[in-house]
Amino acid sequence: MVNRTKVERQLELIKEYLEFLQEIQTLPEDEFSATKRNFHSAERCLQLVIECLINIGNHIISDQSLRAPKDYADIFKVLAENCILLTEDALTLKQMVQFRNRLVHVYWDIEPKVLWQIIREELGDIERCARNLAKYAQNH
Repeated sequence: MVNRTKVERQLELIKEYLEFLQEIQTLPEDEFSATKRNFHSAERCLQLVIECLINIGNHIISDQSLRAPKDYADIFKVLAENCILLTEDALTLKQMVQFRNRLVHVYWDIEPKVLWQIIREELGDIERCARNLAKYAQNH
């Protein structure tokens, strides 16, 4: 059985980080890009949101004894293969993991404009994916 307490904690963190990113969303792009504190805070919160989604996905895979993922992006493919996530959600999360890898490993090369675009356009997709994982966890 999925450890609901563990999943709920990750979901609480996702909610907290997304709320912060939604505050950042309200800034004009030039202010976002010009203020290092905003930029770096947004980078870190986005990374943490993705880490929480990875944690939830790994937990579900372990709990359901599904095949071991090859890497973080493969976590969501495994979940889609087992009808736990929609293919569309798995692709969205794969892209988020790829961006997370850039945030972690090539952090010096993140363009403010790219981060701004993700914050402005992708948070709804992240919320949808988190809700879908939460629904699955509540029922299993």
